[in-house]
Amino acid sequence: MLEGSVSTSPPPKAERGPNPFEIVLGAFFLILVLPAISIAVGELSQVADSLEYGGSAVDIRNSLIYSLTSIMTLLVLGLYYLGAIKTKIRKQAAGGTLVALALLNFLCRLGDFQRELQQNREWGWDGSILEYLSWSSTHERIELVLIGAIIGLLVMKK
Repeated sequence: MLEGSVSTSPPPKAERGPNPFEIVLGAFFLILVLPAISIAVGELSQVADSLEYGGSAVDIRNSLIYSLTSIMTLLVLGLYYLGAIKTKIRKQAAGGTLVALALLNFLCRLGDFQRELQQNREWGWDGSILEYLSWSSTHERIELVLIGAIIGLLVMKK
């Protein structure tokens, strides 16, 4: 029999706090939430005003979803870098929320693209869907959605 106990479990890891760069980065993302909210409210009021001139409630819903995706991405990044999102459950919840919002955002974008294509065809444009996707105004919106989803996945994984 061995004298003394032999521990097979690894020693506990020391909790490291966020470094100063992460604190500055997290604070920066949280500060960016305020102008993002201001821009979102301005955009929402503009979309609401367009209801008088033929706009639809779908535009308001889409505006809310697009703005919420951007604001939540900034908020999650800020909290993540400040060290407020430490536990596995919080990381899964925050990342999952971003991925879900990005997916919803993407579905709304597809609806917007369909309406834009229909409108362009009514005006006589006869291009293909690939040509439409090559326009920077189109593919940049898709790229932003994918960045939100990637950030969500990275938060979940770390």
